Amino acid sequence: MPELTTLDDYKREYLSERERLAKLWDAYEKQEKELAAMKEKLSTVERQMEEKDKRMKSLKDVLEARDRENRELEIEHNALKSDKETHEPKVRELASSLRIEKDRFAKLFALAEELDEELRQAKKEIEVRDEWFRVHVDVLTNVGKAIEERDRMIESVKRRGARVDAKAELGRMGGGPAGGSGGMARSP
Repeated sequence: MPELTTLDDYKREYLSERERLAKLWDAYEKQEKELAAMKEKLSTVERQMEEKDKRMKSLKDVLEARDRENRELEIEHNALKSDKETHEPKVRELASSLRIEKDRFAKLFALAEELDEELRQAKKEIEVRDEWFRVHVDVLTNVGKAIEERDRMIESVKRRGARVDAKAELGRMGGGPAGGSGGMARSP
């Protein structure tokens, strides 16, 4: 840091520090905005996860109902085998329903797997976001502390500068009038 001896030096240093502080403030505000955006994104992702959890639960309920229905159809199908000739049309109908339900079950299961994968991906994104926040929270805190320390240093320099200015003014006032009046008294 260059030695500050004149008022202009102090002014230049003050303007330089002020500009640096403005840049730091702009960076801080940018990070605050990014953090707010990340929080909003997290909120959105969490809502989406809740919605997906609800959908998965309802799909699981549907799957269980379909499973029960499929089991019941299979039991009924086995009971009708003995009466195949008299009940063959009914057996064909049930077999067709069973195929349809199995297809639906397969589609629902594929959808459930897809939703599960999306859930895992969302959790990974949240973990990445949490890690970023954990890493950068200290940086944001340190920036605030650095700004406070800088403000204390500037205030200390101002107080010292004011004392030096006041001493110089008192010195001028004390030396000026005494010397001036003594010289004036001798002249006439």
